[in-house]
Amino acid sequence: MAMFLLVDMDAFFASVEQLHHPHLRGRPVIVCGDPARRGVVTAASYEARPSGVRAGMPLAEARRLCPDAAYVEGNPEKYVALSLRLLELYLTLTPDVEPFSVDEAFVGLDPRIVSLDQAAGQARDLQREIEERFHLTASIGVGPNKLVAKMASGLEKPRGLTALDEAGFCRVFWPRDVQELWGVGPKLAARLRALGLKSVGALAHAPEHVLKGAFGIIGPQLREAACGRDDTPLVPYHQGVEPKSMGHEVTLPEDCDEPAFLEGTLLRLADQVARRLRREGYVGRTVVLKLRNHRFETVTRQRALAAHTADHRAIFEATRALWREHWKGGPLRLVGVCMASLERSSGSAQAELFESDRREGKLVEALDLLRDRLGDSSVVPAGSLAQRREPRHVPFGAFPARARPRPPRKGKRDP
Repeated sequence: MAMFLLVDMDAFFASVEQLHHPHLRGRPVIVCGDPARRGVVTAASYEARPSGVRAGMPLAEARRLCPDAAYVEGNPEKYVALSLRLLELYLTLTPDVEPFSVDEAFVGLDPRIVSLDQAAGQARDLQREIEERFHLTASIGVGPNKLVAKMASGLEKPRGLTALDEAGFCRVFWPRDVQELWGVGPKLAARLRALGLKSVGALAHAPEHVLKGAFGIIGPQLREAACGRDDTPLVPYHQGVEPKSMGHEVTLPEDCDEPAFLEGTLLRLADQVARRLRREGYVGRTVVLKLRNHRFETVTRQRALAAHTADHRAIFEATRALWREHWKGGPLRLVGVCMASLERSSGSAQAELFESDRREGKLVEALDLLRDRLGDSSVVPAGSLAQRREPRHVPFGAFPARARPRPPRKGKRDP
């Protein structure tokens, strides 16, 4: 029986800032976008969390709860560079390493390690080496599959180490709320509770035909997960983990209901997404629009295009159509554009039929090269100039974005 670790760095972004800025150590630290502008909490140190601050909370609320905190603008390049160094450490233990996010990774142990005690010993050694080499702490979950390891990693933080087999998983998690099961979000949890399945244990004992009737093919899979069973394979990142989507979203400088400003913002986001697709070598077919209003109500809508593309104009046209169809007026706080249904773009695209198309392709290539040298803000679509101020863009999508994660190039800001 294989053994898995889930290594979860403790308050990673905030801990890195405390490491690099000694005057922040021992103080509540909140990592965010530009602290002088509106936005949300990206990460909070453990000193800030007793005040109730959590990731995703509006900065205004965080300041009310924790007025003495230090607010630090996040530095994605620094976090990714350190994440890559951590992955290199894990690779000295085993080639079976799968990044789950910038601060988490699954590690598949040597098949000869078959007992929880042996696996926990490996985890303890790794935990110690992380602290000695990087002066950071990690919480590690140990289990016979990825699901158990992931859920075990969150039981004791920081510096936690929890090893569970399937029986231990059932003992710990069956009494807990069904939403604590990995992969069960608020909406799915509400549907499960409506069936009377309020705990993980209740889900584990639910009749299969009831679950299949209510949730289709995922119903039996939910019951398997509630029993601590998971056959999801670990995909080593040197083999390539393809992203499922690429996108950008932005918190507006202030709640806005001006159509020209909002359309300009959507155009800028569509352009950023298209450029990211081209840089990473992908095309996408499904356009996803995200809107969040001043009451923090979020709407997500999507539309499939006729063909895969990395053209910002096609992405923007579909995005604008979705926006005009689903925006009912009223101030918006956040907008986002994403491309899903990705596939690798052809290395040798079919030759364009018309000279104007060939010229357009060469122009896009030239503009991409210019942005590589001068930064993404050096050239922007004219229609996006309705934006009065340059927004701070936050990438969202799968990690890693390439077959093997790489640090951003110097002198260049990731869109």
